Amino acid sequence: MIFPEEINVRDVTLRDGLQNENYHLSTKNKLRWLDRIINAGFSCIEVTSFVHPKWVPALSDADELARQLPLVEGVEYEALIPNQKGLERFMNTGIGTAKFFLSASNAHNKANLNKTTDESLNAVGDLIQQARQDKRKIVGGIATAFTCPYSGVVPYSEVERIAERLIDSGVDELGLGDTIGTATPKMVYEYCSRLADKFPDTLISLHLHDTYGYGLTNVLAGMQAGVRLYDVAQAGLGGCPYAPGSPGNIKASQVLEFMERQGTNFEIKLDDVKTFDHDFPEVLYEKQNKVKS
Repeated sequence: MIFPEEINVRDVTLRDGLQNENYHLSTKNKLRWLDRIINAGFSCIEVTSFVHPKWVPALSDADELARQLPLVEGVEYEALIPNQKGLERFMNTGIGTAKFFLSASNAHNKANLNKTTDESLNAVGDLIQQARQDKRKIVGGIATAFTCPYSGVVPYSEVERIAERLIDSGVDELGLGDTIGTATPKMVYEYCSRLADKFPDTLISLHLHDTYGYGLTNVLAGMQAGVRLYDVAQAGLGGCPYAPGSPGNIKASQVLEFMERQGTNFEIKLDDVKTFDHDFPEVLYEKQNKVKS
């Protein structure tokens, strides 16, 4: 078995972690948590999405948050871009990486984006070209890359077809999402290893959820397939509003402790990360209860 000497994790708490919460954390509090995330050692951080506030109210402060992001040497910020309008808003910020996404499943893509997968591929290709001309880094995210809440298992051939289109468009990274957390380790290993063999010059990352308790075993399967970058969220927050049954993201502290016990190196303070498991949900749900009462 392959146990890499080093891995990297991307913190997605402020975007994916908060997008499905009933309580909307203020910009001030988001920046406070961002400061803690940075001080814990995270250098790759997904901070928001330039989506219409009507669809994801928790991220309605994307423009204001972007204006106040601290400039920290070695820290890279990323944002999710859903459409042309979102790209225009993104272009007015100093955020370095744009993430464009679509679903490998037509059914989920229609529910999430109101388009077929091929329609989204065409649209995303145009957006990627614009972002590249502005010298931004590009992540191409494939949601439901393994299973779909509406249509079941997604064939590998479809994932490869989409991956090839995204790579031809010029993405720097290919992100595979187990959107509802029902992929098996065998499936993760097969899809990731085949993509790594076909596209050896493209960085592959994994975005995992933990519906059946497979989260850490899927991390291990990804490691064996050569994946060295994983999305995590503090306290396991998260979930997709357009994917019924989607639980939180894999918990940052669990992933890092799992890696540490195997002798894998990372530049993050595990003790600091463990404090998030207590502090973050307490802040969210204490505020929620005050709002309800």
